[in-house]
Amino acid sequence: MQSPYVIASIGAFNSAYCISEYRPGTGWESIVRTGDLRNLSSSESYQLEVRLDGQVVRMEVDNVHVLEAVLQRPLNGAGFGLFAWDSATVDFSEVLVRQDRLKAFVIMPFREPFDTLYKEVIEEEASSLGFQINRVDEIAGPGIVLDDIRRQIEESHVVIAEISLPNPNVFYELGYAHALGKPAVLLVRREEGHEIPFDLRGYRAIFYDDTIGGKNKVQAELRRNLQAIQHDS
Repeated sequence: MQSPYVIASIGAFNSAYCISEYRPGTGWESIVRTGDLRNLSSSESYQLEVRLDGQVVRMEVDNVHVLEAVLQRPLNGAGFGLFAWDSATVDFSEVLVRQDRLKAFVIMPFREPFDTLYKEVIEEEASSLGFQINRVDEIAGPGIVLDDIRRQIEESHVVIAEISLPNPNVFYELGYAHALGKPAVLLVRREEGHEIPFDLRGYRAIFYDDTIGGKNKVQAELRRNLQAIQHDS
């Protein structure tokens, strides 16, 4: 096995419930676990539901939320499997696998001309490819904004960041995405005297002009990048 993979399991690492990861060269490591192993019975049936939202793994047993973990890096590929390891007989039944739409989270200042770029280019292109797309100002309901941002980044498959302005919030959010190894599409508006910050110069970026021709170019480049994300997910 050459790449890491994650398992959500009942009865592992001396715990009732566990989310663990196999890391090449290291072996199995528990990410998070809970519950007393003695509470499980080999004569009982358990309904297990596992959900992967971007890099967030959630686990329910008998419709009760028991565990949640944020993975250190995105998972590659779309493989899925079931296995059991014990001396007792284990039967799997009514197995259902469902794939939801990929998620894209947009990081940018909330003002013109970026609002127009979002509505007429980013949202249009991402939606046409089947992505579920969000900006933090579109999230309804109570709560702490920073928590919403972190959750959206964790659950996304790609972030799209407009970094033309030296905006601390944008760079903080992009930094968190980079810390998770999240794929990021960077957009930069061409302006005289403007330079990308030194720490970001090593990353590929889509440079665009605020013109009709510039709009067409950024649309084409954005589509190409998002299609690559689809291919790898």
